[in-house]
Amino acid sequence: MPLHRERTDPVRTPDDLGLVHRRWVVPDDIQREVGLAAAARLWHALFDLQVLDRSQEVFLYRLQLPGGSQEESGLPAVASAGALLAGASAATAVSQVVHPEEGFRDPYLVPGGGYRDYTLYAVESPRHLLLPLAVSALTCGSCGRERTLEPIPFTDSGLLDLETSCPACGSPPSPDSDRVHLKTGSIFLLGEASARAALAIELPQSPPDEEMPDEEVVSAIEAAFGPTDELSDDAVEPS
Repeated sequence: MPLHRERTDPVRTPDDLGLVHRRWVVPDDIQREVGLAAAARLWHALFDLQVLDRSQEVFLYRLQLPGGSQEESGLPAVASAGALLAGASAATAVSQVVHPEEGFRDPYLVPGGGYRDYTLYAVESPRHLLLPLAVSALTCGSCGRERTLEPIPFTDSGLLDLETSCPACGSPPSPDSDRVHLKTGSIFLLGEASARAALAIELPQSPPDEEMPDEEVVSAIEAAFGPTDELSDDAVEPS
């Protein structure tokens, strides 16, 4: 049975929550390797910085690659960094919901309370890319052919199999020349809209800052990811 994380704004009922904002923090270079150990250290650091709650359960999502089915389970927070380390040849995500008004740190300093849903993704497969934003089509950088894209679903993201070649010319997907068409209408180079590691932060409303203002949390993220970009996903369904 699928697990459902609690994402209820304490001021509003679940039915009133409506669409929310999700911010994705990703390495600014798709070629930069972010190993499972680095991802595990980041997740551990978020507990140390009191962004996350050591006393509450963490949700674990795992998809063996290629061709596996997504598995979901709950586990104690103390075991969650180790679960990331066990993600060889898989896509793994760990997630926890907290409320800053209960004393937890809010890296975006958004006034008014509300939940924060943190999900750390790690894709340990050279054949697959994580697509944080909803993608509808891919334009081949070699021949210019546009084709519908149906990524492999994985929690709130998708996975692109790099062995799915262009049906017109046979070229494999290229992060440097292929372009993805987002469902919002925007177009990006594939390498600008994909990653193999990401930290997603869901909250009831868009933060006032384009970049995370909490320098300590930023330092912890960059220790794992190196320099980062932030991708905004506004008016999305709650997880």
